[in-house]
Amino acid sequence: MSFLAPLYFLGALAVAGPILFHLIRRQPKGEVEFSSLMFLDSTPPRLTRRSRLENWPLLLLRCAAILLLAFAFARPFLPLSESDSVEGVKQAVIVLIDQSASMKRAGLWDQATKKAKQILEQADDETLFSVIAFDSVPRTMLSLEESTRLVAETRKSAARDAIDQLSPTWESTDVGKAIRYAADQAALLELGETENASSTPNNPNASATIETRIVLLSDLQSGAEIETLQGYEWPSRVWLDMESLIATTRGNVSLRVMPQMPAADTDEAIREAAADVVRVQVAQTDDGETSTFRLRFENQDEDAAVIQVPPGQTRFFSVKLPESGEAGDPVRTATLTVSGDRDSFDNTFHFIRPKRIEQEVRFVEASRNASRPSEPSAESDSESSVRETLSFYANQVPWSDPTREVTLKRRTEDDWSEGLDPVTTPLLIMNASAVLESGLETIEQYLASGGRVLVVLDRAVDDATVAALASLLQSPELAIGETQTEDYRLIASVDFKSALIAPLSDPGVNDFSNIRIWQHRRLDGLSEMPSVTLKLDDGSPLLIRRDVANDDPDLPAGKVWVLTSGWQPSESQLALSTKFVPVLLGMLGRNMQLAPESLIVGESLGDDAIATEPGFVEVDGETYAVNLDPTESVTTSFDQDRIVQFGAVVSSPLARQQEQTAERALRDIELEARQGWWQWLILATLGFIAAETLLAAKDSTRQQAAA
Repeated sequence: MSFLAPLYFLGALAVAGPILFHLIRRQPKGEVEFSSLMFLDSTPPRLTRRSRLENWPLLLLRCAAILLLAFAFARPFLPLSESDSVEGVKQAVIVLIDQSASMKRAGLWDQATKKAKQILEQADDETLFSVIAFDSVPRTMLSLEESTRLVAETRKSAARDAIDQLSPTWESTDVGKAIRYAADQAALLELGETENASSTPNNPNASATIETRIVLLSDLQSGAEIETLQGYEWPSRVWLDMESLIATTRGNVSLRVMPQMPAADTDEAIREAAADVVRVQVAQTDDGETSTFRLRFENQDEDAAVIQVPPGQTRFFSVKLPESGEAGDPVRTATLTVSGDRDSFDNTFHFIRPKRIEQEVRFVEASRNASRPSEPSAESDSESSVRETLSFYANQVPWSDPTREVTLKRRTEDDWSEGLDPVTTPLLIMNASAVLESGLETIEQYLASGGRVLVVLDRAVDDATVAALASLLQSPELAIGETQTEDYRLIASVDFKSALIAPLSDPGVNDFSNIRIWQHRRLDGLSEMPSVTLKLDDGSPLLIRRDVANDDPDLPAGKVWVLTSGWQPSESQLALSTKFVPVLLGMLGRNMQLAPESLIVGESLGDDAIATEPGFVEVDGETYAVNLDPTESVTTSFDQDRIVQFGAVVSSPLARQQEQTAERALRDIELEARQGWWQWLILATLGFIAAETLLAAKDSTRQQAAA
């Protein structure tokens, strides 16, 4: 039996009152005067026996009433197994070990494994264990479900074996994802055990409630990803303990070679000089102890530079590349190291200088007389007639960049399709000519391989061209007509969500309203498949785009654009506007042949290959440089309250004990309220008081009659 308010038992001490009063002998109240004794001194009656208890039934009734009342106020109840103790509650521990690259710092991994094994030793044999390692993704080494199928005596050894198999990797840290993964495992076990109440020889407590403690062993470095925990609904009966690990060394220096940017100056000599130099970023955390470091390329005997980086600072340096020995050209691949840092896990950077490749923008343009046979020939080789061609202005576009040399080549109707490939020929430009009709199948195959096509309607089109465009735009009802107006049109609507126009969405460069369109073709009957990027003030589209699914789902989709007006001065002011070059370069797309200067550990190398460590990797004849995620170099610890802000229930042994005590007290209150013993005890007390009253009245009447 248990009591909700055992201190009320002190009220039982009041039982001494009736006993004391019964021990006190009362003086006789009746007096009779006798004449023969009136001159004698009075003396008290002499008792033959000392004070003694009399009227035992009345005394017992009074004592019982007081004791029952104190018993009722103590709120007694009969406890059940789930209320008087935590027996029937199964304990589970998930050891969550950080094995990211930052754990390679001195002393961290030894601390993690030592604390993990201490946690195992402190738990009893009936505790379920799970071991989860994580970096950018969590990995289960021993699950709680597997632990339930093990004999109790072997669970600790299985967990120790799982810990011994671990070692730090080179990947980044995602603490939020790991915590969610561990909490989900605990919730799934609780759900499974609740639904399956049958026990097994190895799992006699299958129907027991599971209380899970997740112990996070990590350096909690600030570069770790934690936002993935946001919005997660934390399961009940799961607690998180955080064990922050501290490296034995202070400070950390990180190194990074910045991507090579296009040279702002067009002077070829300056660009060639810039190609011999790389820009290096060196950063040091706030707790550093030194400021002088050395930069050196691998396999070089001399330092590339001696630098100064104070604690808490980030500095940039220009470092000359070593020569390859072949005609004195700079090396294409190099490894740069910074020395002077006690933790060297992030002191090396591998990089590849971008290789400039050759590509071709193919331009197919029919002569203006070829499309207008009814008009007399007025073309000449004069400069004014040349300025009225599409190719004249397209030739002025700076197609090339530091990663590729792009040339604009005019092709005839006979050779335009030779060697047409989306890698070597990233963009095909043509006006509405006979090529569009005769080469429709080739164009569709080119688009399906990821190619890009721009069709410019700078003149009237025939029915065959309309049918070809209808096929390209997936618009069977397409109709194209000439506009009859002597005035100009303006661009009234711009889709800034389009990837082509998005770079021009910033204030100051997003004004398209000053571009005048003198002549344009009106397109009707467009389906929902193509989207309108630019629309004129008369409601007709100026630029239309349709995406074509690539045969290889891992490569970008093909795109076809239709411009309903030419960019020559007789058609519009488009070529003379500041929007012309960015739009055409946007159509060119990214360099599909460009190997990145640096990949991050964990990124894909193509097919099923994943970069697992820093260095140079060759895949299908292409060399890739792989480096550590720069977030791993931010080694200062973050505030643990951030995890609490995302909803995790962070606890400690004392807090869990207090919560269990409060939960037990709540269950006791509910159980006592259901049993309601105090009500019956109060009724019993009233019954004893009534019996005492009747017995006392009867005794008083008898005494009066005897007197």
